[in-house]
Amino acid sequence: MRKTKSLRSELLISFIVVELVSLLLVGGISYLWIEDLLNRRISESTVETLKQIDRNISALFGDIDDISLYTISNRYVRTFLKLNKDEEKKVAQTLININEEYANLMNSKNYVTSVNIVGDNGLTYETAVPKYASSTKEMIKYTDHLPGDGSFVITPTYVKQYQNLGLRYIISFCRQINDINNLNKRLGLLSIDISEKRLSEIYSDVQLGNTGFIFIVNREGTIVSHPRKDELCKYVGDQPYFQEVFKKGKGYSRLRIDGKDMLVTFYCSPRYNLAFIGMVPFAELMQETVSIRNVLAFMALIVSVFAFFVFFRIAKGITNPINLIIERMKKVENGDMNVVVDIQRNDEIGLLGKNFNNMIKRLKYLIEEVYKAQIKNKEAELRALQAQINPHFLYNTLDVIYWTSRLEKAEKTGSLVTALAKLFRLGLNNGNEITTIEKEVEHLKSYLAIQKVRYDQEPKIILDVDMSIFEYKTIKLILQPVVENALIHGIADLGEESIVEVTGREQDGDIVFTILDNGVGMSNEKIASIFLNDSSAKKGYGIKNVHERIKLLFGEKYGMTIASKEGEGTKVEIRIPKTMNIDDGGIDDKDTGR
Repeated sequence: MRKTKSLRSELLISFIVVELVSLLLVGGISYLWIEDLLNRRISESTVETLKQIDRNISALFGDIDDISLYTISNRYVRTFLKLNKDEEKKVAQTLININEEYANLMNSKNYVTSVNIVGDNGLTYETAVPKYASSTKEMIKYTDHLPGDGSFVITPTYVKQYQNLGLRYIISFCRQINDINNLNKRLGLLSIDISEKRLSEIYSDVQLGNTGFIFIVNREGTIVSHPRKDELCKYVGDQPYFQEVFKKGKGYSRLRIDGKDMLVTFYCSPRYNLAFIGMVPFAELMQETVSIRNVLAFMALIVSVFAFFVFFRIAKGITNPINLIIERMKKVENGDMNVVVDIQRNDEIGLLGKNFNNMIKRLKYLIEEVYKAQIKNKEAELRALQAQINPHFLYNTLDVIYWTSRLEKAEKTGSLVTALAKLFRLGLNNGNEITTIEKEVEHLKSYLAIQKVRYDQEPKIILDVDMSIFEYKTIKLILQPVVENALIHGIADLGEESIVEVTGREQDGDIVFTILDNGVGMSNEKIASIFLNDSSAKKGYGIKNVHERIKLLFGEKYGMTIASKEGEGTKVEIRIPKTMNIDDGGIDDKDTGR
């Protein structure tokens, strides 16, 4: 009894260990995968938001460009820039005309704080007069090298104080004004001041986590617009993210900035020398994963408890008949030959009970019919058999069944037990996920040997795997689930016409297995459903499991493809890398054999 109790304990402990390791592995991988997926999706979404901000700001700049074109083509402005400074009456009248032209324009474009015209003739015009005469001179220092073709130059953000508007952070759009009748002749400079506040309003409603923010920086590394005004005009060209911004154009990076783990997203304007940058603490973006982690943990706990009780009942169902046999055997040891084991099972344990009963009957006959020496010999054999059963019963059970079947000349049963034992040994593989292609093929052969017993008319099985690839490594259990699916769902009703062909070859530096059957086939919708991430799906789960395990270990290039046509059969192709070395992290590219 003590040995049997130990067996049950070992089964339960093994199950708990396997279950915990599996749950931790699957849960950990799932959590990291979800975290990475959310990171990428949020980052890509933020980049698209920055791209939309660029489009909105470009539309604003387009309005500024229209105002500048309107200005340089205005007849009163051209007249103003050609007047002599001493022609006071003409100058005064022209300024009145210009003011009338700009009155409605400035009312409709409230983001324009001032339109400034500085003529080479010494005359100036400003729609919003600065408080200090030097304000215009501060702006002019950015216009020393304006392009002669009249194209825009956008100044960094600077402070300008107006008489009627007060202190403002502004950005100026500057261009050279040329004579439209003689483009080589410069008449003066045009600058259009817009409020930095208007730029920040375009992206102010965009939320990045709880404390994240967006700002605009120019190619020189100076902040042009920022939600915190104390950050305006700061130089950030020496920051670790800055060079990457204008080098890549758009994207995202995870960096430590001022001691914080930050997600930095960026997008460079294709038209202007500006970059839009979003920064948010990474932990704020991943708050959603905390809920996901808690849900995963709760589900794992529920599944673990349920699985434990299910396995406890399974273990009890296995060990109780064994306990009964051991109990009856002890009675036989004490001389009681009137024992019977009543086990109503159709598996190996049921067969063991049946053979035990037959053995007792035979022993009783020998006691009655043979000499004491023969009786003693049989008693010794009985003790030997009991000794085999007691110590490592589960490990030796199949071996006992096999030899018993040989004694009874049940060769088919013996072959079946041998195949089953080999199937278990290769399938378990000492707990290793990695095996060789040779062992994987042997495992499939053992499975097929068992399956052939089920059929009145055996299906035709063609197994053609190139022996030159036997030494390469693979993850276990990638062929048997696919062949099982072909036997059960593909050719089950075809009889002697059914064919399953399994081939394995090296192809384009990889190893490709093909499983082909002439069964009922399936629709494209059913093929697609096999690969759906539906945990409630029952059919095709083994196929999807093989596909996902291959992709998880080897990458997206590898996995399974299915081609099928209803009524004509199914072709499954499994592609794995040709490698001699695999570990939990994947394959060693230096040892692929390529």
